[in-house]
Amino acid sequence: MGQEERPIIIKKIKKKGHAGHHGGAWKVAYADFVTAMMAFFLVLWLLAVMSTEDTKAVSHYFRSYTIFSGEAAGGATGMSIMTGDTIQIADDSGSAEEEPISMAETFTYNLSKNIEDNLEELKDQIAIFTTAEGIRLEIHELDKKPIFKVGNAELTARGKRALAIITDAINTVPNRISIEGHTDARPFPSKEYTNWELAADRANSARREMVRNGLSIKRVSKVTSFASNVMINLDDPYDDFNRRVSILIEKEKK
Repeated sequence: MGQEERPIIIKKIKKKGHAGHHGGAWKVAYADFVTAMMAFFLVLWLLAVMSTEDTKAVSHYFRSYTIFSGEAAGGATGMSIMTGDTIQIADDSGSAEEEPISMAETFTYNLSKNIEDNLEELKDQIAIFTTAEGIRLEIHELDKKPIFKVGNAELTARGKRALAIITDAINTVPNRISIEGHTDARPFPSKEYTNWELAADRANSARREMVRNGLSIKRVSKVTSFASNVMINLDDPYDDFNRRVSILIEKEKK
């Protein structure tokens, strides 16, 4: 008898269906990509429709920390910039205690409120930022928005209004201040009167205007000319934005 015939065994394997597409992680990644592209094209559109002045203001915002918002509590009487990040608030008895309120927040809130109420058109010309020495406040010139008359130290009506509002804010704190004058790199036609003299005269003109608006002359520690040696826009030394008056509200030293 030949080899025994072995039965043929056929196995049927039932395949289970795939559960979805292994989760939705790819959808999250795709959504992030679409959002990023939308933001990118939105930025391109904004750059295309913004004016030159607005572009300069935005550029300056990212070059120096500019703050025009924020809320602060309490009155300003007795506040001073300390060596740390707190201020001192004197109570009715005359004693002072430290409160976790930033002097910068309180000051910039007061100033921004004044600007919003009285001088909205100058908002893009004023920058405030903190330094190791205190709070620095700068008033910049923009094209067709001068704060001084061309080539001299006479303040325009815009410049006088700006300094009046700034002085009101500075008078809410007792700290000493210093004032600096800055020009752009355009050479002055006179050899006897240069950007050094122009910057010094403009800083002094700002000082006199602030005193007329109620600032105590005893609070001014120094007036300095930097001519065109400290630029804001290094790429364009002739940029109007480089012409400015800088006011430093000095930290009190223990």
